[in-house]
Amino acid sequence: MKRFAIGDIHNRSSALEQCLERSGFDKENDVLISLGDIVDGPDLDLYKVMEELRTIKNLIICIGNHDLWFKNWVETGMELPIHIHQGGEQSLAAYDYNRKNVPESHINLLNCATSFYIDGNANLFVHGGFDERHSIQQQDLEFITWDRDLVYKYGRGYAKHPVKGYKRVFLGHTSTQAIKHSWDATEPIITDNVIALDTGGGWNGKLTIMDVDTLEYWQSDLQTPS
Repeated sequence: MKRFAIGDIHNRSSALEQCLERSGFDKENDVLISLGDIVDGPDLDLYKVMEELRTIKNLIICIGNHDLWFKNWVETGMELPIHIHQGGEQSLAAYDYNRKNVPESHINLLNCATSFYIDGNANLFVHGGFDERHSIQQQDLEFITWDRDLVYKYGRGYAKHPVKGYKRVFLGHTSTQAIKHSWDATEPIITDNVIALDTGGGWNGKLTIMDVDTLEYWQSDLQTPS
């Protein structure tokens, strides 16, 4: 059994397939830890993404802010402008704008998602980040799915010490392109024990999958805006 973490997929079914194939991921035995934001992006392929993820026996999803917006639509029918204008339009279109068309199996993937995940080796996986001064267990879901301070501090080299209490911290949410202010920054950023794994696959970067134990990684082709 190997363990892999994957960055923000954002509806990119072809990128997900490339990452799984190039990493040699074993859907029956290996573990895949998603850092969230499975939904919402320039493509209309959310249905395909969900179906692909359903084939993975050992799947752990750390829920992202976009996933929460999508869940809200499924549960209430409310089309929040902030969601629609940030890729949600394509997610809704994948189900013909009818929440009743969303299969229960797709809903269950997000209903079974966790706010964060800590493995047996003290590795932490969370979508956005957290306040190092307090236990992550004490921090609310909105904060840890939206926080960017942690990834900016480490990704831009401001931090002077590793995050205490964890072997490694894997983060999504904030693309490496945003961290480095460069569209060409499509490789994971590893600073001390913090790993930024959103490499822009949801827009014009690459989707990245990483072996949690060796830190070897594989990427999709460079994505292009639709």
